[in-house]
Amino acid sequence: MATINLTTEEIIDITGRCKPSAQIRWLQRMGFVVLRRADGKPLISRAHFEAKMGGVVGLSKAQTYEPNFGAI
Repeated sequence: MATINLTTEEIIDITGRCKPSAQIRWLQRMGFVVLRRADGKPLISRAHFEAKMGGVVGLSKAQTYEPNFGAI
């Protein structure tokens, strides 16, 4: 099961930065909404990251598309 928030390792990989303040600056420059954890590390939701990066998140059955067979 995927975590709700990005992991510390994922944030390091995404930003290329190890220092939390540098990670936060980079993420904010890229337009992400970033919160700060009690230990100072960035906190960013996985859903927000995937939505901003163009991923499909939470596509419900009501949102799926079916061909219009009546048009044939």
